[in-house]
Amino acid sequence: MYDVLTLLDGQSHDISPSALDDLKLLSAPIGEVRNWIREHPDFNDNFMPYLGKRIRSREALATDLGLYDAHTRLARLILRYVDSGDSSHQDKPGIEVRLLHDLSNETLAHMVGSARQVVNRHLQAMKKDGILHTENRRLIIDDLEKLQQEAQQLEQELQTGS
Repeated sequence: MYDVLTLLDGQSHDISPSALDDLKLLSAPIGEVRNWIREHPDFNDNFMPYLGKRIRSREALATDLGLYDAHTRLARLILRYVDSGDSSHQDKPGIEVRLLHDLSNETLAHMVGSARQVVNRHLQAMKKDGILHTENRRLIIDDLEKLQQEAQQLEQELQTGS
């Protein structure tokens, strides 16, 4: 599901989707989709959590844009894609960042509301500081604790009064 807003409120929504991977597209008139959802309530067991995840993702982006600088937003984005359920990587170097590998710096910039050059500069700074590196276009975290500190910059400044 790409554009859930139209499904929810019935209003047109001008969007320009672009595929990051090969895909098959399924398209249906909005009225038919709404009828299908009503006739198959078990679909909601999967759809509602998906919808909640998408809304929370947009809420997180709005919060990040309002409160954090581009460097902190980038650190927070990278952390969102670290598998937090895997406790085996707490002190292990070389944690791969799932779902962000193979994305261009321009795509990452769009995801954090910045420009490609700015994201590139912050990634280079994180590499220089030993926080992460890239292998075959894959982001690898070398110092998870340092990355977490970068992502919590605002909270740390508020606590210390800086």
